[in-house]
Amino acid sequence: MPKSLSNYLDELSKKSGELKTVSKPIKPHSFEVTALLEHWSRKGEHAAALFEQPENLFGKPSGIQVVSNIFATRERIAHAMDFSDDDVQLPLSLEMAKRDISSIPSTLCDGPAPVQEQVFTGDKADVRTLPIVRHYEKDLGPVLTMIIAIKDPDAGFYELSYAKTFYKDDPQRMGASLHSTHLVRVLDRYRELGRPAPVMNILGHHPAFSLGTLAATPYGNNDYDTIGAFLGEPLRLTPSVSCGKEFLVPADAEIIIEGEVPPDEKTVVDPFGEVTRFYQPQCLRQVFNVKAITMRNKPIMQDIFSGHKGHWNLSAIPKEGSIYNSLQTRFGNIVGVHMPHSMCSRLGCYISVRKSREGIAKQIGHAAMLESPFFQWVVVVDEDIDVFKEQEVIWALASNTDPSRDIDLIKNSYTLFNTAAGFQKVVIDATAPLDYPFPQKFKVPDEVMNSINPEEW
Repeated sequence: MPKSLSNYLDELSKKSGELKTVSKPIKPHSFEVTALLEHWSRKGEHAAALFEQPENLFGKPSGIQVVSNIFATRERIAHAMDFSDDDVQLPLSLEMAKRDISSIPSTLCDGPAPVQEQVFTGDKADVRTLPIVRHYEKDLGPVLTMIIAIKDPDAGFYELSYAKTFYKDDPQRMGASLHSTHLVRVLDRYRELGRPAPVMNILGHHPAFSLGTLAATPYGNNDYDTIGAFLGEPLRLTPSVSCGKEFLVPADAEIIIEGEVPPDEKTVVDPFGEVTRFYQPQCLRQVFNVKAITMRNKPIMQDIFSGHKGHWNLSAIPKEGSIYNSLQTRFGNIVGVHMPHSMCSRLGCYISVRKSREGIAKQIGHAAMLESPFFQWVVVVDEDIDVFKEQEVIWALASNTDPSRDIDLIKNSYTLFNTAAGFQKVVIDATAPLDYPFPQKFKVPDEVMNSINPEEW
């Protein structure tokens, strides 16, 4: 059986405490979904949540379930990739990086596609029938937080990325905040041609599909084939309703909104409570005209709980591995890379290195800044510091850093997110100095540590 969101949730339900099911009717557009998730988050509970009876934007039972918080633990991400959950720190990130550069060619679905068991076109393609979540107090309105697919008009490759699609006042005309560099590049080509761009909003699939979407692949890569590497099987595709064979869509998705982006038309989107836990300011972005809505007979719509663990993990885990690979290829002394939740897994990273000479840690820190346009902070520590244990990193920063020489401020350097740092970035060398006498960190002898089995005591 092809992998799907529903069979993943069936597997998850067999794991104690991993999936909470809410059977009571709930109003996603009135903040009730995110209010409940926020209550659980504050209590340190991060189970995936399946809402069985959410209302649509008409205030009526939608007949569509909503699932959120799937990616809130690294263990669930490992499970989605059929990877061992014995060590879900750097080994999991490196497995993601391995799949980044792999591919399994997609295949055409043989027979009717599950995602087209129900098809709505014309006036019946009404997004108000969906249980769209409104997340935070000052958000512009209900917003879809899932995946956008677009096809390059020249080379024919498919580019997928996460984006926000806002419902406003028109059931067939939404605002899409498409800011992925690759998505915008393809849209720019359609605009040069004076043609509307066919765009598909994919509102649910197996979690490995989502992880493959976020792979750090180069422009021009066919993302459908990369997603196959994350699924561990060919991604099944089927002709779309609005474009036929000219645009293939994932056959085993839950819900797809088929639409197009006109070449020279903008609309207001945002504010929205973003990954940084700040509101993204209002701006003009692309118009998304709805052409069709297709779905399974018993669809499950997926949502991302923005600015919380699942949202942070989605970006951090794929990038930790790719940054490690890039820096290790260049320098050869990288021990670990971690994008911590304390930096919203976007604003910076910790890197541990085997330091053999002065200056190399700072060089690695500057190189890491080029790995992500989001980074504003990079901290480099010694190999005996576990970058996944933030208390150790902060100890190294407080103990080893000479502010006068170990902190570099990079001015007028672009970053996407709004923080107090603005267009400034900071590299901190928190490794112990080698060029003058410096205290040594204590340790229990390795041979004794290795000889003692705590279980025997």
